[in-house]
Amino acid sequence: MTPDHSVDFEEITRRFSHLWQALNYGSGGAYSPETRQILIDRVRDALDRGEARLSDAGPEIIANSFVLEALVHDGAATHIYRARHRDLGTLHAIKMPRPDHADDPVLRKLILREAEIGMALRHPHITGTQAVLRLADGRPALVMEWLGSRLADRLREKPLSPDEVISIMTSVLSGLETIHSAGFVHCDLSPLNLLFADGDLSGLKIADFGIAIETGSRHGQLDLAFAGQPDFVSPEQMAGGPLDGRSDLYAAGLLLSLLLRHCDGEGEELQALAIRLSQRNAEDRPENAKAALHLLGGLAKHTVDA
Repeated sequence: MTPDHSVDFEEITRRFSHLWQALNYGSGGAYSPETRQILIDRVRDALDRGEARLSDAGPEIIANSFVLEALVHDGAATHIYRARHRDLGTLHAIKMPRPDHADDPVLRKLILREAEIGMALRHPHITGTQAVLRLADGRPALVMEWLGSRLADRLREKPLSPDEVISIMTSVLSGLETIHSAGFVHCDLSPLNLLFADGDLSGLKIADFGIAIETGSRHGQLDLAFAGQPDFVSPEQMAGGPLDGRSDLYAAGLLLSLLLRHCDGEGEELQALAIRLSQRNAEDRPENAKAALHLLGGLAKHTVDA
């Protein structure tokens, strides 16, 4: 026989009525709308904390502000979540050390450095870093703007046009120019770290400054024996040497070659630029991202005129 829970519901209804009265009226009369909202927020927070204690299936909430909706990257040392702000409804990406790496001092230092670098960079083609949180167990968490698509995934879907290749490279080199002007080298340029939203390739942004370093520095100074993706790192980065912006240009050249392999049009001049950017000797590459952008701009104009 199914138990009758009507008495329980009546009791809950009665207590909720009392709670609502308490949220609206104090000993001095009706609360102002602002005070009432503060009280409602505190009750909501208390309910959320209680739900988290009582149910393993409930959504995880951090900093009383963000609901972790989905794990989008399960790395060897870090997790990245898609998160929603509870009050604003906005989406964000939140990066944090895995729980089993909570006490890793090198990882903690890298995430805080990534936050400092990201907060110092503002550009339409660089992913925005918004805040750093301290989790209940002491782990740092990096809050960034949410961009739901990766260039790596887009390349598997359908071919690119020559105009799209030029648009992607214009975004990349423009972002790199700002990064280098600020005194940093990204060191991790690849289709996995180039993000965009709503299918708009013109809004492509450079993401993930986890292994970015100051110009002239080596990764060994961060206690990293090697950092980067072997398919895109420059010879000097692979050797652990001091780096400058030309190291990112090498990766940009390899990226351009990859894009052209996924392009459905002719691209001989773009291929020549890719070869020039990815010369093994840094001295043989363009001097900086601005110079590379100028070369690309000439090719873009030639394409339009043609």
